[in-house]
Amino acid sequence: MVRSGVVVVALLFAGACSSASDGGPDGSAPDGTTPNDGGSNDAVTTSDGGDGGIPLPSGRSYPDTNTAIALLVDQLPTMSQAQMQFATTHYVGTEKQILSVTQQLRALNPNFLVLHYHLCFWQSAPTTNFIVDGKTWGNDYPTVTTNETWFWHNTSSQRVASSADGKLLMNISVPAFAAYWEQSLEQQVKDGDYDGIMFDSASPALLQGECGGNGANQDPRLAGTAAKDTSFAELGNTTWIEAWQTWIGKLDADLAAKGIPLIPNTSAFVTGWDDTDYTLTHGAFVEGFADTGLATSDWKASTNELLKLASLDKIVILQNYLSSASDVATRMYYLGNYLLVKGHHTYLDYFASGPLEWYPEWGIDLGAPTSSATTDVTTLASGGVYRRDFAKGSVLVNPTSSPVTVSLGGTYQQVTPTGGGAVDTSGTAPGSLSTQSVTQVTVGATTAVVVMK
Repeated sequence: MVRSGVVVVALLFAGACSSASDGGPDGSAPDGTTPNDGGSNDAVTTSDGGDGGIPLPSGRSYPDTNTAIALLVDQLPTMSQAQMQFATTHYVGTEKQILSVTQQLRALNPNFLVLHYHLCFWQSAPTTNFIVDGKTWGNDYPTVTTNETWFWHNTSSQRVASSADGKLLMNISVPAFAAYWEQSLEQQVKDGDYDGIMFDSASPALLQGECGGNGANQDPRLAGTAAKDTSFAELGNTTWIEAWQTWIGKLDADLAAKGIPLIPNTSAFVTGWDDTDYTLTHGAFVEGFADTGLATSDWKASTNELLKLASLDKIVILQNYLSSASDVATRMYYLGNYLLVKGHHTYLDYFASGPLEWYPEWGIDLGAPTSSATTDVTTLASGGVYRRDFAKGSVLVNPTSSPVTVSLGGTYQQVTPTGGGAVDTSGTAPGSLSTQSVTQVTVGATTAVVVMK
């Protein structure tokens, strides 16, 4: 009922297809040990009968997730040898690692993926660092700041800065800026031997909240729905969304020609007026997906965007956060939503205190879905919940604020996780799974249930 083995690895390339870190590791390498064998604590193996993955030029690949729960986690901390061994046998990959650490991780698992981190259409604030050359946490601000025309300016000729963290808005229509961004991204990926780029803060919908104010270094022209509805002379008399689509489409194609997948952080698709085409890139990092506070209508709209991305075989990374590792209801809700939408290259991460965590429900083996993919979540509506059937069981998701009791149409084994959380220095996977025979289940408000045949 749970799959034993290690990571899944497959996906990407045959041609084109969380806010910035405030610092980095100190350069000391993770140490490393031995993963657990078998049982509910083991991660899934590469799926059988899938697409085999699309290889990267490096020989690594993003894995086929058709029959798997696959974890591509946020920036891992400095680790013991045992923790490093655990990470490389239980996760597909991570991000924001210097090259010496990446090399040690790949010595344990040559297929381990590591993504580069970079802001999308923002220059990192002068005091905010990212990995600039594969080895060093720093900032290219001294270079960028000498090119005033690259920056977005308000009507007072001030540079415009995010009210959230001080990052600086760039003018994506300036050819010299676009050329520099592409060249520097390519070089950073090469220097760090990365497998793609997590392009953070990528949604034009962010402009209204982070830049549309009335204070210094803000631009009230960007307030409200301006990104969609206002044409700017600075952008060649197009809107921000139109300019973004032109710019990112070309950037994605140019990077893809070098074997580099671009994976923008799109947020969770809950801004109703945002009609940006997020299918223009090879992937999407959807931070805040399946948030338990979403209205059901917003949940449906967001889920349909995820289904669309999965149907187009994009690399989709779904990430959200837990208030506590013991919040099983929310854990199951995130997992259930992932299972509801996942395609061949869909990855998951949720955590409470940090990415080096393990939850026993990640070891559930449902096998392959039994019906073709959909782009309309209402087609999965069943008995008051949303249900997707797999070869070995089903997932039932309830996005509403009231519990729903569902007749299963037969006898199943309901899976219940116990424990889970931080992976200790011994590299031991916490938690376990238990099952109970049921013919009906009550799916609580904003949670999910997994049943096995």
